[in-house]
Amino acid sequence: METFSIENAHLKAVFLNYGAILHQLWVKDKFGVLTNVIQGLKHPEDYLEDQWARGAVVGRFAGRLENPIKIQETPLEIEHEKGVLLHSGSSGWHKKFWTPLSQEKKDSITFEYLCPEGSSGFPGSVHAQVTYCLEASSLCIHYRAIPTKTTHINLTNHAYFNLSPAHSLGNQRLKINANYFLELKENLVPTGVKLPLAHTKFDFRKEKELGSIRLDDYFIINPNSNEIAALYAPDTGIKMKTFTDQPGVVVFTPPHFEALCFETQKFSNTPNIPSFPTTLVQAATEYSHQTRFEFSLL
Repeated sequence: METFSIENAHLKAVFLNYGAILHQLWVKDKFGVLTNVIQGLKHPEDYLEDQWARGAVVGRFAGRLENPIKIQETPLEIEHEKGVLLHSGSSGWHKKFWTPLSQEKKDSITFEYLCPEGSSGFPGSVHAQVTYCLEASSLCIHYRAIPTKTTHINLTNHAYFNLSPAHSLGNQRLKINANYFLELKENLVPTGVKLPLAHTKFDFRKEKELGSIRLDDYFIINPNSNEIAALYAPDTGIKMKTFTDQPGVVVFTPPHFEALCFETQKFSNTPNIPSFPTTLVQAATEYSHQTRFEFSLL
């Protein structure tokens, strides 16, 4: 396993070729102290046994899918456990070694992966690339993927953030620019129904403390708003805004460590719900997706 780093005057990021993992991200707090805002694992080899996809690129389909799925109205059996495929299962890209391309700039790096034909039951192979770059005080992620056959693609990064890593998330303040979230079945797969956030614990339209709230939910971003969320830690003064060109985000707080994921992606179970924004990518055409995490001090 190899490590790679990029840096500029504001940020330093460390990556692994396994899972194209974002291993560390260093930001100065309000006291001028460098702070790693990623809740990763201490040793790179520890990720080989990790069950939480920490910091990794997730594909070829992030989220949950019910078996079978449909591709152009044709049912297709996919890998599943109790009827559900999570983060592409045994073929998930977060469990694969990616190839780093020649690093020509100190503030940017690209990894690529060739996903074989039929992985997780999906048709076609996929040539995928992820580029991480630092632009001023932002970490930008650009995903590209080209399949050889028409297939479904939905990518994300699974980095866990804590802007005050010596403390719990409880007093960190979250805002999400969403009026609706997806109704889920007991197996956490969307039903296809969009529910209003008003008068629910999921209502973060106005910034508020996370407190004891735990989340594993898909928020539908308000139209004409590519700033999807903001997280602020009073202890360190670090604020992080998240921007994306995707229709929404899974916000996830794991049950056993203090961190929060912003999984920018299209809706889970989309191949089975025609009303959702499509995840179908035609053969030999490019899937593209951009997300940016912007840091500032208050």
